[in-house]
Amino acid sequence: MAKTRPNPTKRTTIKDVARHAGVSVTTVSNALNGRTAAMTADTLERIQHAIRALNYRPNRVARSLVTSRTATIGIIIAEIETPLFLRALNTIETIARAANYNILLCTARNLADEKQAVNLLLEKQVDGLIFLSTSIILHDNYLLELPPSAPPMVLVNHTTRHHTFSHISFEHDRGVVAAIDYLVGLGHRRIAHLVGPDRRQSTHARMAGYRLGLKKHGLPAPAEYLQPGDFEADPGQWERSTLTLLACSPRPTAIIAANDIVAATVMRVIQRAGLRAPADVSVIGIDDQPFCAWLNPGLTTVRLPVAAAGERAVNLLLQHIADSRPAFEHLTLPCQLIVRESSGPPPAPAA
Repeated sequence: MAKTRPNPTKRTTIKDVARHAGVSVTTVSNALNGRTAAMTADTLERIQHAIRALNYRPNRVARSLVTSRTATIGIIIAEIETPLFLRALNTIETIARAANYNILLCTARNLADEKQAVNLLLEKQVDGLIFLSTSIILHDNYLLELPPSAPPMVLVNHTTRHHTFSHISFEHDRGVVAAIDYLVGLGHRRIAHLVGPDRRQSTHARMAGYRLGLKKHGLPAPAEYLQPGDFEADPGQWERSTLTLLACSPRPTAIIAANDIVAATVMRVIQRAGLRAPADVSVIGIDDQPFCAWLNPGLTTVRLPVAAAGERAVNLLLQHIADSRPAFEHLTLPCQLIVRESSGPPPAPAA
């Protein structure tokens, strides 16, 4: 006789577990929620055996109606195609899962996308939100207009400084100062900078760090040493800017690019011009994307603490979820200089 397939629509319930284990529904509920202090070892073992035998899975939807929690965290990421942000995402998911939370991921390239993503995640009743943002300057006061029932949020690299949200930012300016300190220590005195997109707050912070670093060492900042390096623009612009710098007299002995991709282009242009990096011109990027170590030469760069920010963000959010009156934090993480082969002492002066 052929076996009858079980009804796929029939879901094992907590009542089935209680019946199989010979205990009350309340006892099973206590076991599922960790309230086992007054429970005998035999009772707990029978419940666990029943759960395994019946392949019971708790109904999260039903539980959320009781606890007002869905055990989910919403992530809004600005540039999912950039490996840089995936480092934070991997860290966040690992910590969230260890705390029995799942994540829902949305992408948002602009303010309209971001608003839509926030509304969607609120409809899904997530327990908290993390923003992994670029530093594009946004007018996002809409966050202040969200209802009091909105879940806690942590903003990473966001331009907002609302006091009702925890915020994690990066020391973009100090990272560039560290790069200039390093170059000056090698003997460089002519340091140029390819400037990033004007609409990003990080660009202005890095420019401030560039000027501060030169001033700190009493070095000049010729206007021709500042050229466009907008990594949102056509790469041909970066090539033209690099050629302009190579044509300066005197030529800069070091170039700090707007990011790692621009820096890789700078090294290619230097090589095509019959020069060498770092023997003729040292090159430094910003971000520390995974490909930096595989370039030839390996790229010296200012590392953005994205993974560390992801770790701090998810831990902060879990604290806020657990605390009905959380203390909001505004953290600024340092940017570390990662030295590789694209930087070295300046060329010796011509005889």
